[in-house]
Amino acid sequence: MRTACLCLIPFLCAVWSISYARAEEPDRPERRPVPLRLEDAVGLALADSRAAIAARLGRQEQKLSLERAEERYDPSASLRLGTTAQSRGDETAYVALGPSLRIRTGGTFALALRKPLAGERDRETSTTLTFQQPLLKGFGADLDTGPLRRARLDERIAARAFRDAASAIVDSVVSAYRGVLRAERRLVIAREALERAQRQLGINRTLVEGGRMAPQDLVQTEADIANKEYALIDAKNRLETATSTLVDTLDLEEGVRIEVQDEPPVEPERPDLEESLETAFARRTDWLSAEIGMELARMGLRTAENNMLPDLTLSAEAAHGSGQDRTDWSGGLNLTVPLQNDEPRRTLTRARNSLRRAEMAMAETRQSIRIEVLGTVHDVAVALRQIDLSRQAQVLAARKLDIERRKLQQGLSTAFQISRFEDDLVATQNRELEAVARYRDSLSRLDRTLGTTLDRWGVSVEQVGR
Repeated sequence: MRTACLCLIPFLCAVWSISYARAEEPDRPERRPVPLRLEDAVGLALADSRAAIAARLGRQEQKLSLERAEERYDPSASLRLGTTAQSRGDETAYVALGPSLRIRTGGTFALALRKPLAGERDRETSTTLTFQQPLLKGFGADLDTGPLRRARLDERIAARAFRDAASAIVDSVVSAYRGVLRAERRLVIAREALERAQRQLGINRTLVEGGRMAPQDLVQTEADIANKEYALIDAKNRLETATSTLVDTLDLEEGVRIEVQDEPPVEPERPDLEESLETAFARRTDWLSAEIGMELARMGLRTAENNMLPDLTLSAEAAHGSGQDRTDWSGGLNLTVPLQNDEPRRTLTRARNSLRRAEMAMAETRQSIRIEVLGTVHDVAVALRQIDLSRQAQVLAARKLDIERRKLQQGLSTAFQISRFEDDLVATQNRELEAVARYRDSLSRLDRTLGTTLDRWGVSVEQVGR
C-alpha cells in the first residue's frame, strides 16, 4: 500500500499541474492525458475517494461503541457541590465525592465522601462504603459480562463489514478501469475493421477495372464501410462513457483525461473447490454473522432463564463519621418475589424461538455459501475454456477470410461473402475480448465470494483504515 501511495505522487502532481494550466489558459483545447496503472487507481480510490472517507468515518464511530462497552468495569467518580437550607434558617454548603466500581459478578462498590464547608456543626466529615451483590437473578460473570461480550462480537462484525466496504471500492475501481480497457480494445477492433474494409474497396475497384468483378458488387463493400464507420463512432462513444465512469469512480476533477495501462496477459488459475470452501467459511462476513447470531441467541436464552429467578440481593455498608470517630457496620438480604408477572415467561419463549431461528439461519447460510462458491469456481473454469475456444475461432476466422480474398481475386467468390467473413472475424475478435474480460470478472467474483479481494491487491484492512 505504501508503494502504491508513492506511485500516486506523480499522478497527483500531473493532475494538479493540468488543472493549474487549465485555469491559466482557459482557451486550451485539450488536456494532456495522465497515465495511470490499475494498482495506482486502486490505491488512489482507497486513499482519497469519498466512499473510502465515509467508510473510515463510520469505522471510527463503530470503535467508539466498543470503547464505551470496555469502560463497564472501569472505576467511575462524580464530584458534587451543593447547599441546603432548612426551615429553622440553617444553611449548609458541602462538597461530596462519589467513586464507584462494578465487578464482574454483578456487584457494585460505592464510596461516598461528604465534607461540609460551612453551616454544619463541627463540620463533620462522613465516609460511607456500600456493596451490593445479586445472588440469584443477575448473579455471575457469565451474565454480567454479557453486554461487553456483545459489544466485542458486534465489533468483529463491524470490522468485517469495513473490510467488505473497502473490497467494494476496489471492485468498483477495477470494474471501471477494465471497462476503459475493453472500450479501447473495441475501438481498435472497429478501426482495424474499417481499414480492412477500405483496403478491400480499393482491391474491388481494381477487380472491376480489370473486368473480374461487376461494378454493382461495389455497393456491398461500400455498405460494409458505412457499417464499419457507424461501429467506429459507437466504439468511440463507449470509450468516452467508460472513461467518465472511471473518473467518477475515482472522484477526480471533471475533465481529467486518464491514460490507462494494459494489464499483464491472462494467467490461468484453477481454484480448488475444497480450499475455496474453507477460505469462504473463514473469511465471509455473512458466515461470521451467522456464528455470532448463534452465540447471541444462546446468551439471550441464558439471560431469559436467569430472569425467571427471584431477586435476592446482598447489601453491606460501612459508615464512618469524623465527629464521633467510629465506624458503623450494617448488612442485609433483600428478597423480591413477583406475585404476578408473566413477562419473564414470555421473554423465555421468545429467546428459545430466537435460538431456533438462529440455527436455521446458520444452516441456510452454510448451504448458500457452498452453492455460491461452487458456482464461482465453475465459472472460472468455464471462462478459461471460453478463452481457448474464442482464440481458436479467431485464428480460423482470419484464415477463412484470407482464403476467401484469394478466391475473390480469382473470380471464385463475391463481395458479399467477403463482407460476411469480415463480420465473422470482427465477431470472433470481440468474443475473445469478452472471454478474457469474463474470466477476469469471474476471478473478481471469486474473490468477493471468498472474501479475498484485498488480499489479491495486497491491501490490508489496517492500511485502509488510516
